[in-house]
Amino acid sequence: MKLSKIISECRLEKIVFCTDCEIENGYCGDLMSDVMAHAEAECIWITIQAHKNSIAVALIKDIKSIVFTNNVTVGKEVIKKAEEEKINLLRTDKDSFSVCGEIYCLMEAETAKD
Repeated sequence: MKLSKIISECRLEKIVFCTDCEIENGYCGDLMSDVMAHAEAECIWITIQAHKNSIAVALIKDIKSIVFTNNVTVGKEVIKKAEEEKINLLRTDKDSFSVCGEIYCLMEAETAKD
């Protein structure tokens, strides 16, 4: 599923939008070591951790898109680093559970069509 469809359907705010990449899975986690151990490459990562270490983890795991939940503040240095590294940053006022459910349902519906 294209990232733009997820953004539109889940009403996500674009903070940094570099590429309309294909999303095939997702991961929800706030503990960096857990994300590094279990997230798959090119997934959409849902978290409240809006700091530079999130960008570093995304680079290590080849994650192209991060959704920050609970309307967390995203600092200028995080935005700048994401732009440099071509990582999409999105934000929502929803909690992680809700946005994960929305994305999961969208992706399941897309899979059912195929």
